[in-house]
This record gives sequence, C-alpha cells and structure tokens, in this order.
Amino acid sequence: MEERRGKCDIAKCLQSKRRLLVALLLGQCLSLLLCGTGTSSQLLEAWYHLSVPTTQVFVVYVLLAAIFGPALATRKDFLRILRDNWWKYAILGILDVEGNYLVVLAYKYTTMTSIQLLDSFAIIGVMVLSFIFLRVRYHWIHLVGVVLAIAGMVVVFLADVYSLRTDGGEQQWLGDLLCIAGVTLYAIGNVAQEFLVKNHSVVEYLCMIGLVGSVVTGIQMCILDRVQLVSAKWSSDIGLLLGGFGTCLLLFYVIMPQVMRLSSAVVFNLSLITSDFFTLIVGVLFFGFTFSYIYLVGMFLTVLGVAIYSTKSPTAASPGNLCGCLVRRRHRKCVQRSVAGLVADGPASLSTISVF
Repeated sequence: MEERRGKCDIAKCLQSKRRLLVALLLGQCLSLLLCGTGTSSQLLEAWYHLSVPTTQVFVVYVLLAAIFGPALATRKDFLRILRDNWWKYAILGILDVEGNYLVVLAYKYTTMTSIQLLDSFAIIGVMVLSFIFLRVRYHWIHLVGVVLAIAGMVVVFLADVYSLRTDGGEQQWLGDLLCIAGVTLYAIGNVAQEFLVKNHSVVEYLCMIGLVGSVVTGIQMCILDRVQLVSAKWSSDIGLLLGGFGTCLLLFYVIMPQVMRLSSAVVFNLSLITSDFFTLIVGVLFFGFTFSYIYLVGMFLTVLGVAIYSTKSPTAASPGNLCGCLVRRRHRKCVQRSVAGLVADGPASLSTISVF
C-alpha cells in the first residue's frame, strides 16, 4: 500500500513538472509574439507616423469570433452560456480592449523597450488580485522579488522622464503612464481569464472575448481612429506591418489560455519577462536605441526580482476547491440572511431556527 502510494506521488510530481515545463515553453512562444506586436507597432509609428491602436486589435477580435464562433454555436448549451455568462465576458472584454488600446497608444510616446519592461507591472497586480480572489498564498521571498521588480520599474520611469533621447521626445513619461494604466487593466483581466479558462472551455472563452471585443473596438474605432484612417497614406508596407501585428496577437490569444490552464496568471506574466531581452535586441537592430546605464540598472532590478520570485512556488487553491469555497460562502450568507429575517419577525418565528 505504501509502495503504491509512493509511486502515485512520484507520478503526480512528474506530471506537475511536465505541465510546468510545457507552460514555460509556451510562455517563451508568447514572449516572441509579444515582441512581434511591439516591433510592428513601433515601426508603424516610427516609419509611417501611423497610430491606430483600436483598428489594430479590431481585426483580431473579429477573427477570434469568426474562427471559434461556429464551434460554440453548435453546442447544445450555447443559449445557456449566453444567458448565464454574457456579463462576465462583457466586463472582461472591456478590460481587455482598453488595456490593448492604452498599451498600443503608448508606442506613440515612448520606446518599445520601456513598454516591454513596464509590462512587468502586471505581475504585481496579478499577485494582489490572485491573493484576494483566487486564494493564492505567497511567501516572503515572493515579496522580496516584487519589491525589486517595482524598484526596477521606478528606475525605468525616472530614466524616461529625465532622458534627453530623441526617439521618444519630451512626452516619453506620458507613454510610460499609458503603459502602466494599460498593464493594470491587463492584470485585472488576467486573473479573470485564469478563473474562466479553468472553469469553462477555451473555445467558449475565445469566442466570447472575440464577440465582445469586436463590438467595443468597432464603436471605439469609428470615434477615435477615424481621422487617422482617412488621412493615412496606405501602402503595401503598412499592410504587411498591420498583418504582422494581427497574426502575432491572434496567435497570442490562442496560446494564452493553454498556459493559463497549465499554470496560473502569475506564471503567465513571469514567462513574458523574457520579452524584454528579445525587445532589447530588436531595439538595437531596428531603432538604433542606445541604452543608458540607468536603464540597464532598471532592467537588472526587474529581472532579478522576477528570478527571486520564481525560486519558490506559491500555494494555490485548485479550481474545484475555489468553486466549492464560493458556493459555501454564498450558502452561508443565505442562511445568515434567513436567520436575520426570522429574528426581525419576532420571538414567535425564532422556533423555526431549530429546523437548521
């Protein structure tokens, strides 16, 4: 009996490590795709002075709805999904759209390398929200890593504020603020995404996020990008850059739920930290970016913080236990309200409490 139990524990351990390894490998694919979206957005702004952030993501949402919509529509519980879960995906879709809009808009003011490094701010937001809503418990070493990562981001922000570089202009600090705001929305959305993809199907998630995103970005595109779309001097090169952006972001959306299912929102964001190195190479090769020692210090602190965080895994509740906890909490509140109502009705009603 003990030998069989030991073999089961070893099998579970190997399976867990295998899942983590696959998640990390897929995370590196996501890092490359993230670098691709950043490169294409920066080239559109630097070479053609074209900034249409809503239009860039609109096509991606339409493709998600078109690809995964038929598969979801053929399910017998399609109407029930729309009736019960539409509001969840509506909130998540708005967060996702506005997060994409702010981050892509930031490329108009600041550098691609700064944006990729400031994306690490999502790790902090995901940690806080996972602690509150997903019952993830962290150790002191995780706090040390987060403090170092915050210090690195502060250094990068100050370097952009006082920098005399000409690639981002005097409004580089505005781009940093837009990026931080967008990444904050990403963090909220990532935690919600983890919960949804672990308790619902990936096809449902991708279809619904595509439907909501298409509606929101369609309206927003007509309002915010109309002038740029009309005045732009379109060419095949611009079409290739927009196509490259769309392809990278579409693949990013398709792979991301798999990483969430295999690991967590925190591991997902930690995997994306390597995009800083890919972006560093692209920034030097394509944009002639020269790194000051202040920026290198910020990058070192951020990477060091993430490395320290990843040395120990946090304690997380399984999706089943989490759902059970939410159901028990809701049941407990219902019982409390019932008892409170009996007390308010008077002593004659208190005898019914014995039924519980």
